[in-house]
Amino acid sequence: MTDERKIPVLRVTPAEAKRALLVLAGVVAWWCASWLAIGPSMEPRGPVFAVYVLLFVATFAGHYVARFPPLPPLLGQLVAGFVMRNVPGLSEAVGEAVDARCSSAMRTAALGVILVRAGLSLDVAAVYRLRWPAARLAFGPSTAEALTVALLAKPALNLPWTYCAVLGYLFAAISPAVVIPSLLRLQDKGYGVKAGVPALVTTAASVDVVYAIAGFGVCAGFLVTAAGGGASSAAWRAPTQIVGGALLGYLAGRALGSITPPDRAVASPGGGSPDAFRVWEVPGETPARRAAWLLGMSLLILFAGAEAEMTGGAALGVIVASAAAAREWGAVDAKACGGVLNVLWNDLAQPLLFALIGAAVDVSRLSGGEVGAGVGLLAAGLCVRGLVAFLAAGGGQLAFTERIFVAIAWMPKATVQAALAGLPLDAAIAFEGGDRNGPETKRAEVILALGVLAILITAP
Repeated sequence: MTDERKIPVLRVTPAEAKRALLVLAGVVAWWCASWLAIGPSMEPRGPVFAVYVLLFVATFAGHYVARFPPLPPLLGQLVAGFVMRNVPGLSEAVGEAVDARCSSAMRTAALGVILVRAGLSLDVAAVYRLRWPAARLAFGPSTAEALTVALLAKPALNLPWTYCAVLGYLFAAISPAVVIPSLLRLQDKGYGVKAGVPALVTTAASVDVVYAIAGFGVCAGFLVTAAGGGASSAAWRAPTQIVGGALLGYLAGRALGSITPPDRAVASPGGGSPDAFRVWEVPGETPARRAAWLLGMSLLILFAGAEAEMTGGAALGVIVASAAAAREWGAVDAKACGGVLNVLWNDLAQPLLFALIGAAVDVSRLSGGEVGAGVGLLAAGLCVRGLVAFLAAGGGQLAFTERIFVAIAWMPKATVQAALAGLPLDAAIAFEGGDRNGPETKRAEVILALGVLAILITAP
């Protein structure tokens, strides 16, 4: 007998085709209305038109790729932005028309959504209960990969040490958006539940993200300062960002929790159980309002931190603020708030972020040697990371195969890289007065391109 393997084929039903036509008609109608309202900015080569097209095409590409599991939708969104920037014709009408300052602001806003979701999902009790294995798994592999990439990037790319350190921490972060959903699907089937693999990986992933973002932010704070000759004066920023960001975030989160307190149970009019029904302690404080409060406060911290050149401390502050507010609200209300932010992320922030980061990469400004060196650095970092993760998962009740699974699960990169990879380029362009040919801008473009490369290789 021959071994016949079924190849997945994308079939479009008449109902799906009809829905696609309705969506396309709606997109055209919105474009017409926007063009009548704002004029030339909504025409091809206009900045608003560019963002509008990127969002629509990325959303469509994400839905298409999602039909071929286990490929994540973000892969299609990233490729869509990359194509819009590097295909002749599309590049002039869309990719190159994106306003740099607007793109930077929208990517920072998307980063805010990521950080808030990470803070809300940070289970402090679980972190404490699994503190030793989670700490080994969160800090050991990331530190080893960051050091490996930073040390090898110096001879491979001939970058200053500050850029090497930034690249190391950029590669070091894993992507919860890829790892955790895949892990939960395995958990539903019963894999690794008895040994506690899902709880360990989920807990350590949250801490890993916090650590990598904070490390990246602190190192990135030295880039422009070092270029200006004031690296020694920036040395005090590292401890100040960590301590100040954590303290500011804790106070902001507690304050937000106090003005939007959790729901309380009241007795029913008939004298029934106190849990008969629930009411809002503050009228109108629904999960959507809590999410709006938290996201608004987080964006204020992020943009203020960017102005003060303390991006790392601001990012840490947002995560701590979200975690502190979640503890004030309780698990039920925090989960409801997180659900609102998940919808915002999936429907708007994620496709926009990955489309913009893909559209920021101009392959004509990269050399084959830089891309090859980036692939080599990524491979070396992943090898070291996998080995350290395997060792860090030992010393407990995990079996040999479960430790191998943890090492492999600790490799995908996507969300954090998309949110952070463009920050050095934004800072370099501002530092050099918009000159895209300056030395700092060219180095930052290499960091951006390698961040995108890491997503394309590891996310699938």
